[in-house]
Amino acid sequence: MPAKMNIAYFHQYHMSYDLIASYIQREMKFSHLQLHHFPTPESLTIAVKENKMDIVMINSSCLFDGFYLESEIRAMLSEICENKHTITVFFAKNMKPILLRKIAESGMDILISSHDTPNELIKGLMNVMMSPDQKPYISMEIKKNLQQKNDVLTPKEWEVINLVNQGYSLSQIASKKFRALSTISTQKRNAMNKLHVKNESELLRFLHQNTFLDY
Repeated sequence: MPAKMNIAYFHQYHMSYDLIASYIQREMKFSHLQLHHFPTPESLTIAVKENKMDIVMINSSCLFDGFYLESEIRAMLSEICENKHTITVFFAKNMKPILLRKIAESGMDILISSHDTPNELIKGLMNVMMSPDQKPYISMEIKKNLQQKNDVLTPKEWEVINLVNQGYSLSQIASKKFRALSTISTQKRNAMNKLHVKNESELLRFLHQNTFLDY
């Protein structure tokens, strides 16, 4: 295990990053640990390409706050997930199982929930450092979420909710797709039930996050 460690975080500063870095240094006994702040996707991508970072911490809330273009976020995620020199840690908060599965399959090394204990992160780091070719380390809390049943949406259900995301009303979608309003309403309701979203606000948040993870 290296004595020196460079840890990066993206976008906005939060004191929790300092606390996490200090905890990692203490528990894993690194003689030197430096925390780096990268305010933009481009700056983090460059550092990862140059193999300057050992660990990159990505907080889901920083990805979806609308501060950067979807294309910038997707390019950054693609680069850091493909880089084998860097351990990527994804902190998930309020994400639906279907999105967590996308993250698990994207190449992230460690998936941690905001409800997990700090020791879960240490277990993940130790696991990845000792066996880098294993599957991603997924915390127990994330595994619980992934066990939720998610039925597959039909193409027409996806079509309806994507049009809702674009600002179309149900009556406009019915007119546009030559379907009965009751059919469109049922397809939207079925999609929401399958995604475990309770209202349109949650649906729009899901669709926003899903767009960022299509890379």
